Amino acid sequence: MVEIWLPYGSSDIPARIPEERLVDILKPHARETDVDPVEETKRLIEWNSDFQSAAKNAKRVCLVLGSNSIPHLTSILTKTVLESLIALGIPPSAVTLLGTAGAQKPDLAVSGDVKTMAHDPLSSTVTLIKDLKCNFSVSLNSSFTEADMSILIGELKPHSFLGYCGLSDTIFPGLASQDSVQGHLSNRKGAAVSDLARERVEIANSFQNLFSLGFVLDANLLPARISLGNFQTCLEHLKSEVRAVYSVSVDRAVDIAIVSAGGKPMDESLLTTAETLPVAVPALKKDGVMIVAAECPMGHGDTQFYEWCAERKEPRYLEARLKHNFNYNGFKAVSLLRTAERHRIYLVSTMPDYYVETVFGLRAASTVNSALQTVQRSIGSASTISVIPDPTRIILTKTVPEGVG
Repeated sequence: MVEIWLPYGSSDIPARIPEERLVDILKPHARETDVDPVEETKRLIEWNSDFQSAAKNAKRVCLVLGSNSIPHLTSILTKTVLESLIALGIPPSAVTLLGTAGAQKPDLAVSGDVKTMAHDPLSSTVTLIKDLKCNFSVSLNSSFTEADMSILIGELKPHSFLGYCGLSDTIFPGLASQDSVQGHLSNRKGAAVSDLARERVEIANSFQNLFSLGFVLDANLLPARISLGNFQTCLEHLKSEVRAVYSVSVDRAVDIAIVSAGGKPMDESLLTTAETLPVAVPALKKDGVMIVAAECPMGHGDTQFYEWCAERKEPRYLEARLKHNFNYNGFKAVSLLRTAERHRIYLVSTMPDYYVETVFGLRAASTVNSALQTVQRSIGSASTISVIPDPTRIILTKTVPEGVG
């Protein structure tokens, strides 16, 4: 037996797989060269004349910290940027550290009067942004909008629906008001999921003197690349690195895919877990089975998501409704239902079995190993298996015809 530990909430759970049946453990690549985050950040700042010029002319600087997997790395990068700003003549009292909604507070030993705050979509002071092409209202944190220079620090990752997430979401919805976020995600006539990703980038690109210090992590959660530049330039540089590190070819489809949603925060609810499931589909045969480990301590996670699933209508009817009145959480519900229509899905979670099976059309299981035994009794002990420990860091490309193992 091969024992593989899968992220589950804040801990891990085991999956025991017969060695002869294990085809692959699908995970990102490890980079051959190490990147020193401190030295690389210093080098990038020293070589960026636009950054230095903006810093010398700025009276107020906002460092925006996005969500990421390694808070310690963000702390290192933030401290390095702060030291560089101070060396360029910016006093600590002129700098605000602003964490986006959901970002972890960095562990910093910052001297002086640097102000630290966290954005709250419901209570933070926001400013309405005018002259945007968006057909919804955009209001962003005022500490960001009033700064003469802003620097984003965050990670770029792949995303099943949006293409990319993390750094690309830092300004919007990361610093937006709750009303703006709702206007972006629901009741959008004629909108599509591709519009969400485009709008987020367009909003960020509308700001001058906005710089991004972004990074991509490899299989060992070490920085594979760090990039500094204006928002669009940094994003494009990192996109190529995401594709290089996270793209994996599937040359043998399997009967069973064992998938973790990636642990906290991605498995906090079924709503967030649904974002990860499409990643595993290319690894499966046409009638393949998915076993998903996702704690879901917050249950289904959203009322609209629940209601769309609870209708139990065929996905094609719900897809037609989305074309007329787009709702992102409804879109996630349809994606889940469509995946469950094509593949049997066993969910290992803390959600009550009734809701898992009756509302969402999945099959409840107490452990990964019990689910695997059930599936193997159903489709045969000779069934082939692949494991995806973290679908948030993988881009699968199928290189075999549908149904071929």
